[in-house]
Amino acid sequence: MNRALKLGALLAIVTIFAALPAKADSGATLDYTLSGGPVSASWTMSQDPDPFFVEDGTAFAVNSTNLIVGTTAVDDIICFFNTSDSGGMNTVTYIPDLYGAQLYSGPEASPTMLTGKFYFTDAAGDCYTLNVTDAPEPMTWLLLASGLAALALKRKQLLAN
Repeated sequence: MNRALKLGALLAIVTIFAALPAKADSGATLDYTLSGGPVSASWTMSQDPDPFFVEDGTAFAVNSTNLIVGTTAVDDIICFFNTSDSGGMNTVTYIPDLYGAQLYSGPEASPTMLTGKFYFTDAAGDCYTLNVTDAPEPMTWLLLASGLAALALKRKQLLAN
């Protein structure tokens, strides 16, 4: 009986989290990791960001509240450029102008960020690599944890018998 209550409680928690509405204005969360040059950085961002600055056909900018440059967490503005403006990206303060691939598709006012491995150079000739991957969503972690908990309960039951 006790085991049934635990499993029921776990199922209720998963059901409640699954029923919570997602943010309507954001797509999947993406992980960004910049390496290779004198500056390394990482951050997460929505696949469908909401730019606060747009220059049609050229660039857009978003606020980043979780940018980590080296080992320091900083707030900065990240700018992304269209191929008509040499592609690439920069930040206002920490990341230099990086020239290369365009990191998004669609219009600058409503971009969709791309995933993959991108290569850039800066004005000094330093080469950078930007890896953009899907970040695991919280429900993914919850599903994994609940599966592991169910396996642990099953093993405990088998050992008890």
